[in-house]
Amino acid sequence: MNAAISEIIHKQIILDLTIRTLERERKHLDDLKMKNAFELWMEAKIKELQQDLRAVKYELGKLGVKVQSEKWDSTFTEYTILERGAVYQKRYSNIALRNWTDEEVKRLLGLEHRTVESGNTKVTR
Repeated sequence: MNAAISEIIHKQIILDLTIRTLERERKHLDDLKMKNAFELWMEAKIKELQQDLRAVKYELGKLGVKVQSEKWDSTFTEYTILERGAVYQKRYSNIALRNWTDEEVKRLLGLEHRTVESGNTKVTR
């Protein structure tokens, strides 16, 4: 698996986790005074992420790649990747997944954030 495909797989994983995180966090908006505005924002961002995720999955599909499944424990999450008949394992620290999801939320908020392409360099919108 080459580096470009690996980056696209990483993007799919982080987009999926960010969608799940925002959907889970949306349940906690009842305590906010500006609940309606935040619900509208979250709904729009979730839809945006879902479109991005569909595009990434389509791109991977054209390359013959599919993220098959995930297994996790308290420390690591392991993804099974199928690429034209070959099976690969991609393993992440749960802390790293949380940090990358946090960076994706920062991007959605228009804040400085890191990307895989930028490495440790912050990206400003």
